[in-house]
Amino acid sequence: MRNFGLVGNKLSHSFSKKFFSNKFLTENISAQYNNFELSDINQIRNLFKSKIISGLNVTVPYKKAVIKHMDSLDPLSKKISAVNTIYPTYENGKLTHLKGFNTDLYGFKQLVKPYLKSHHERALVIGTGGASAAVAYVLREYNIDVNFISRSPKLDQGNIFSWDAINDYMISNHLLIINTTPLGMFPNNDQLINIPYQAINKNHLVIDLIYNPIKTNFLKNAQKNNAQILNGHQMLIHQAIKAWNIWNSSTIIK
Repeated sequence: MRNFGLVGNKLSHSFSKKFFSNKFLTENISAQYNNFELSDINQIRNLFKSKIISGLNVTVPYKKAVIKHMDSLDPLSKKISAVNTIYPTYENGKLTHLKGFNTDLYGFKQLVKPYLKSHHERALVIGTGGASAAVAYVLREYNIDVNFISRSPKLDQGNIFSWDAINDYMISNHLLIINTTPLGMFPNNDQLINIPYQAINKNHLVIDLIYNPIKTNFLKNAQKNNAQILNGHQMLIHQAIKAWNIWNSSTIIK
């Protein structure tokens, strides 16, 4: 039986285990998928000491921090400095190589592509973690200007703003708004991203990468102001399928 899993901190919200367990059952695949909650990403290589793991997904808060534990990166994950999929290589049953990939890029592109319109010229991305890097990369492929909201913006990064900088003008001037943070994710459903929702209108596309709950308070408030809304469920499905294809590829180059 092959072993796969998800690495993160708190994984009670995880979509991946349910998705892959159902896939293995319905497709009669001899495999299992487990959650590996790590309090410190430096523990990751310990996972490979007791069993052969055929592939790992990586979620918050480790998509950037895990990079230092990779022996190599595919070009896209290297470019955006974020990894959410790991392909391990073994010799004589011992781990010899970990290669990092990013399937969030593919997943987000499949999610957003059908909904982009000509007036989506500027995007406001909430968060500056690993998921936001993938989101920004995809948006720039469509020639969309990207600005970020961060808890700790740096003075030398002109397109990263603090929460205090958010005002009606900023919201009305960015008709594409994406939350890439865990704010409002189960079990903290009551959390609300504090932006001036009154500045949102029918021309806005508002996306929350969170998929549990299906509709966060962020999306509910955007919808009240007639925005088109999307959650991250389809992105998760697409990125998971892409990860599965990587784990089963016979052409991975170290």
